[in-house]
Amino acid sequence: MDTLSLGRVLAVSPHMDDAALSAGNFLRACDRPTILTVFGGIPERYGELTEWDASCGFAEGDDVVALRRGEDRAAAAHLGATARWLDFVDSQYRSEPPSAADIAGRIASVAGEIRATTIALPFGIQHEDHRLTHDACALLLRDQRELAPNWVAWVDIPYRLWFADQVTERLESLRQRGFQLAPSEFVMTDAKRAALDEYASQAKGLGDKAMENATRPEQLYLLTRQ
Repeated sequence: MDTLSLGRVLAVSPHMDDAALSAGNFLRACDRPTILTVFGGIPERYGELTEWDASCGFAEGDDVVALRRGEDRAAAAHLGATARWLDFVDSQYRSEPPSAADIAGRIASVAGEIRATTIALPFGIQHEDHRLTHDACALLLRDQRELAPNWVAWVDIPYRLWFADQVTERLESLRQRGFQLAPSEFVMTDAKRAALDEYASQAKGLGDKAMENATRPEQLYLLTRQ
């Protein structure tokens, strides 16, 4: 994949860290990409400390999302990227999910604002927020494909480690929707390693096996209509 031909890249990340984990080497090869985290909103109130946030080393009363935004901003800088966040909140903080259509509208607005020529999206493996992010981008692919001339999909890390069958299903689903998928791999760089080091809280929660998987080659696909 010729990253220089992709122009202005908008990487649509479910959570802060997902784009770096799954496509950090790809993004470093692009020209000043924007990473847009869908579920990067700060809750009106946190309530009781969640199991995940506790596993990441946060304490009761911490403004977790604000602290994670700091990690995200620092990580993006290593990749030559700009970090932005939508105000949808992570699944652990909400009772009802937003609709894929609402998410799609917000993504389209940012894509238009930065005049994106490439939109990069996750396969949407396992996690509800990952699936919602993929579904929102799939709506744009179906209804507003002219939003960007280039579309790229990445395989979600670390979920590819545990749910290879879902990766295969997503590949088949995209082909059935009429897309040709040109695969590319992007190998580990010092820039991605530095970016991952900024996500200290998430590394603690994910564990060594997941973080080690993030050092293996990234799998991305350029999507074109058959």
